[in-house]
Amino acid sequence: MPVAAASVMVALTPVPDILVTGDGQQVGITMRGPDGSTRLVSLRDSRSSYTRDNLMELAGVGAEPVPLAAWPDARCSEAFCTLTVARGGRSWVLLLGRDRSRVEERALAAACAEADIVVAERFLPRSCRPRWLKADRRFLERSGGIAIDLAAGRITTVAAGQGEHGWWQVPEERAGPRGPAPSDPAPAAQIGEAPAATAAQ
Repeated sequence: MPVAAASVMVALTPVPDILVTGDGQQVGITMRGPDGSTRLVSLRDSRSSYTRDNLMELAGVGAEPVPLAAWPDARCSEAFCTLTVARGGRSWVLLLGRDRSRVEERALAAACAEADIVVAERFLPRSCRPRWLKADRRFLERSGGIAIDLAAGRITTVAAGQGEHGWWQVPEERAGPRGPAPSDPAPAAQIGEAPAATAAQ
């Protein structure tokens, strides 16, 4: 195992529930399959073996990822997918952007209000206000890739510990000025709610 990957695995013990790349284009979610094994459900059917292998390694799974659109409990349109995940004694509603297709703002705002976590590679309007975390392009340009432990209510900024590890960092040509990223995991109230509110402006 490469040193960088090993360092991340140590930092992310236990295995995170959700992994988001620094550009927001890929999301990995750990789920229980019908046979009880842990499966990785990915937002996109990635053609990049580098991205796929990193997702699998960080999630601690050996089986190939399952595209989210093919997962039985997911509902997908051209622009977004929704999935409900049970963790920590409650249900979390995820709203994940698939591309940059235009969505009527009022409909998007209504969908965001029903979600706990929204992830998108594009900038989302102020009217998109999920209950817990809004990880759009504005948020991810500051944080880099993130890992989420739902039961603990913790968001870890993996890029803070990985320096310039390319898979987690947003590409330089897309990134704007970035504030200091936290070096240690912090409660959701510090990393999830406050930045999410800032990103909505």
